[in-house]
Amino acid sequence: MKAETSMLLMSPLGENKFHSTGLHQFDIETGKVVTEWRFGKDGTEITMKDITNDSKGAQLDPSGSTFLGLDDNRLCRWDMRDRHGIVQDLADSNSNMSTPVLNWAQGHQFSRGTNFQCFATTGDGSVVVGSLDGKIRLYSINSMRQAKTAFPGLGSPVTNVDVTFDGKWIVGTTDTYLVVICTVFTDKDGKTKNGFAGRMGNNIAAPRLLKLNPLDSHLAGVNNKFQKAQFSWVTENGKQERRIVATVGKFSVIWNFQQVKDGFHDCYRSQQGLKSCYCYKIVFRDDSIVESRFMHDKFAVTEFPEAPLVIATPMKVSSFSMSNRR
Repeated sequence: MKAETSMLLMSPLGENKFHSTGLHQFDIETGKVVTEWRFGKDGTEITMKDITNDSKGAQLDPSGSTFLGLDDNRLCRWDMRDRHGIVQDLADSNSNMSTPVLNWAQGHQFSRGTNFQCFATTGDGSVVVGSLDGKIRLYSINSMRQAKTAFPGLGSPVTNVDVTFDGKWIVGTTDTYLVVICTVFTDKDGKTKNGFAGRMGNNIAAPRLLKLNPLDSHLAGVNNKFQKAQFSWVTENGKQERRIVATVGKFSVIWNFQQVKDGFHDCYRSQQGLKSCYCYKIVFRDDSIVESRFMHDKFAVTEFPEAPLVIATPMKVSSFSMSNRR
């Protein structure tokens, strides 16, 4: 947050308990915790399982004070300012001998059954949420109470979700495949919209699946699962995401997004029903990969138009250039 000078960190309550009752604000420059917060609503402590930015690239805004939170049956916006508009720091909270409570600014607590797992935001702040039943819901910037569009699940829990800056494409992660969904449709008045702005209804298109071929799946190992598929990082209108990257075991698997979108791509031509793309590049590391993400395009050098891929293992962080193949 705040032009990438601070980071919000949550700690799970315990083993196999992925929820948290609060978070820490960490100053990246000093390496110190500057604020501690608790989650609460109407005087009652509540939990969160994930947090994310208000919109894609919101962490680049130096004045930002809000962020989104997700729990099994909650979707909300938190504000680090108190009701008087003041951000409380750690010194203030220590003097009061209590941890400040974040201000619930907007959101909804669903009665039951949503089983939210993960979420992400578009450039304008629309929200996509993945669920345990595989369903993917799209919420507009105006309401967190009711989804504009809900894509039915394919039977596997969605463990991670990402969306393009313009909100036109979504990638969801399951243990054995990635699901890529187009949100664009034409409404009854002939206007082109996406599923965040209007209800798609019967206009929902069949998703595309991204999978490993049988040999690479065997080499990855039976216990290794797809994790954290992400688009390359775009934070402005007019630019298009070029890649999708996901990790599985010691592999970073990279798809050309333009090929994935192309309905006439070679992978799809002989397939019936749900179509799968097996055209990808694998970057191998000697240790299990924790996460793989593309840097922002501003870090691309002149002779190479694409920003590098950053690959993190438990012991090392390295980069890989798609342009020079090193």
